Amino acid sequence: MASKNYELVSFIRESGTASPAEIAERFSVGTRTVYNSVILGDGGILNALFGTPFTEAQQLGAAISSASMSVLALLLSFTVARVLAENYGLDTSIADTCSVVCFLCLTPFVTSDDWGEVVATSYLGSTGMFTAIITSLLAVEVYRFFMSFKALVIKMPDEVPPAIARSINAIIPVTLTVIVFGLVRVATNLAGTPVNDLITTFVQAPVLSLVSSPVGVAVIYFLYMLLWGFGIHSAGIMNGVLEPLYLISLNANAEAIAAGEAATNVLTKPFLDSVAFMGGAGNMLALVVAILIISRRQDYRTIAKIGFVPGLFNISEPIMFGLPVVMNPILIVPMILVTLAGLGIGALATVTGFMGYTYVLTPWITPPLLGGLLSTGLNIGAVITCAVIFVVSVLIYMPFVKAMDAAVTTEEK
Repeated sequence: MASKNYELVSFIRESGTASPAEIAERFSVGTRTVYNSVILGDGGILNALFGTPFTEAQQLGAAISSASMSVLALLLSFTVARVLAENYGLDTSIADTCSVVCFLCLTPFVTSDDWGEVVATSYLGSTGMFTAIITSLLAVEVYRFFMSFKALVIKMPDEVPPAIARSINAIIPVTLTVIVFGLVRVATNLAGTPVNDLITTFVQAPVLSLVSSPVGVAVIYFLYMLLWGFGIHSAGIMNGVLEPLYLISLNANAEAIAAGEAATNVLTKPFLDSVAFMGGAGNMLALVVAILIISRRQDYRTIAKIGFVPGLFNISEPIMFGLPVVMNPILIVPMILVTLAGLGIGALATVTGFMGYTYVLTPWITPPLLGGLLSTGLNIGAVITCAVIFVVSVLIYMPFVKAMDAAVTTEEK
């Protein structure tokens, strides 16, 4: 059962971070947001420099937004199903397409006198992401269930080309899968509430509130760093669940900024990377600097120098396992403290307007300070906030580094 759960987390995480389509999606959304909301517009850079907002040029960014962020849930329903189908060894050209059809079966369509049959992009964007993930998982599982019955699989002669044979083999299982989701749609229509609204109300909203509340964040990242301290790679366990939620919050911020409204979500993936993962988990680059400042042990200083450059790109493993930080009772405490301090300072700076809300998805390897600058749309307050957090983190680590020096030296003697 544990292995099964790990696989489930793994393919959700892969579909959210490793898929080429997802990488292209993230790049296009981030580029469009910076282009339309930072460079152009009334408050943009070009308006400040040349006195004109170049609003006509924003049509380019709007077109990219409609083709990417506005249908993000639709794209996610394809990529999640594809990764899960690969995990099961199913034909990905069928399972992922079936997943999209099942997702659309649950999506409300309305008839307009002017446009005919239409679907609101609110169901296809960030609001529908949770529905897309759940639907994709269930669609592939239902499809795999029906494929397990040999009587439902049409066997074609060997002379039939493999591509055609695979399509015909899956006709009955795919049809039954789509019918299952169609029946769910009929049932929710009779109840008067679309599936997306039910999931948003009873699943997505409560979970987002939990992981975004001060207490929830403190508990989650206390456990996150505690697991790291015991040598367990927390990202592999928790990010598959947390990152889709924070991506929803980020997209909501981006949509609000694009619409000229105020962003409201503090907790997003780039926010966490900017204030709590500078150099990797536990602001590990701050530990490197603390060692170089105060440690007198040559072995620690050598490891710190080796880990400095990877730390600039948020790669913490050389320090985490080389020093080591894991299974080190002296360093587990400050790693938790700097994480909670960074989250607290960053959240306070965000809600007061000094830092600005994050709404641009930056790659996790973006160097510290630069990540905060880019993710907030070139807000200088974000750079200052991240710099303050970094200094505070160094100061927190320094007495523990000194204590570790003394403890190891005493042990050697």
